[in-house]
Amino acid sequence: MRIFFDTNVLVSAFLSEKNFCFKLVDEVIDLGAFVTGEVVLTELERALLKNAKIAPDDVRGFLADLRELEIAPAPTHPSSVHVRDPDDALVLASALMAKADILVTGDQDLLTLGKVENLRIMSPRELSELLASEQE
Repeated sequence: MRIFFDTNVLVSAFLSEKNFCFKLVDEVIDLGAFVTGEVVLTELERALLKNAKIAPDDVRGFLADLRELEIAPAPTHPSSVHVRDPDDALVLASALMAKADILVTGDQDLLTLGKVENLRIMSPRELSELLASEQE
C-alpha cells in the first residue's frame, strides 16, 4: 500500500509529536508506505515558514527528514478532475503520478471527491481506522 500525505496533515504532524497526525505519519513510515510529493513539500515549507513562532532550522530539519522518504516529482500538469483550488489539483496529480493507493488530507474539497481513478481519498481518522482494521 502507498499512502500519500497532503500538506495539512504534515503541518499538523510537525506541530507536535504528541498529536494524532504525527503518530499516524510515524505509523505509515514504519509500514514503509509513506509517500508525498515535491509540490506538497514546497507548500509545507511555505506554510511553516509563515509562522514566526517556528524556527526556520526546525522547518529545514523536518523537510530534510521527509526527503529521506519517497517524494514524487512535481507534476507537469494539474489533475483534470475539477477542484476549486489549483493547489489541490497539483496535489491530486502528484498523488496519482506517485501511484498512491490513498491520499490522506484534511481538505474538504478533496475529501468530497472520495475516489479518483484508483486513488482513495480519506481523512487521517479514516486512515487510522483502516489501518487498525487491517491489523485485526
